[in-house]
Amino acid sequence: MDFSIVVPFFNAEKFIERCVQALVAQTFPADRYEILMVDNNSQDSSAGIVRRFERVKLLQETEQGSYAARNRGIQDARGSIVAFTDPDCVPREDWLEQIGRAMAQPDAGLVLGERQFASDSGILGRLAGYESGLAARIFASRRVECYFAYTNNMAVRMSILKALGGFQKLARGADTLLLRRVADLYGESAVQYTPDMMVRHLEIASVRDYLRKKTIYGQLHRNPELGAPLSLPLATRLELALRTNRECHGSLAETIGFFGILAAGAIRFEWCAARARTIGLPDLKP
Repeated sequence: MDFSIVVPFFNAEKFIERCVQALVAQTFPADRYEILMVDNNSQDSSAGIVRRFERVKLLQETEQGSYAARNRGIQDARGSIVAFTDPDCVPREDWLEQIGRAMAQPDAGLVLGERQFASDSGILGRLAGYESGLAARIFASRRVECYFAYTNNMAVRMSILKALGGFQKLARGADTLLLRRVADLYGESAVQYTPDMMVRHLEIASVRDYLRKKTIYGQLHRNPELGAPLSLPLATRLELALRTNRECHGSLAETIGFFGILAAGAIRFEWCAARARTIGLPDLKP
């Protein structure tokens, strides 16, 4: 078995069918990958939707938490590479093929890919382009202190997951912590980023959704064990924003909106991070 796809879910009926359909329809040979969906105490019809797909193995994890659910999937996984995504994401049809190409590099142990938002048009499309460009810059820089991870589009060799004991059971940030451990133990070249490994994140369907995610990411600074990722210099981020805007060829109103939302997102991120570092606030509402 080449790949095991592990997807934790909790009350995900809105998007989960589209996710599973995309996983079943991968261009990679069907007999060389398995799909493990882990129900984390859902109260809606999510599990019922998953049961309609014969190729999917449905697992249960009663300990609440997405990382506990992912660890449950890892326990049953038979593949030499474990690919992770979330139930509100739709991987592109060649997702597994692209993971395989990235993992063909001898040093590669953990691979991250590009995340599109629900729409490619307007300001939301520009924001997605900027975030993808930012991720590419960060991993090309080989500055491990800037590295971050996201389990909605990540693949890890099973041998590494076993050696590290899977994910720590944290509320947030266990994916980045795993990535940092991989870089520390196996070298920075063990972490790779490839834009061709692509998923569409359906949950981010509006500017409000984007800003809400910035709040969540800022709260990662509450985790003293993680050590929050550092940002690239402001000049680098501004240059990337300008280039993204030029490539989109939109209206003046879209340009103003794009830079305004970027600024608002940065302010929200830094404000939440500062408060979390000093007084350890509970999760803030968007």
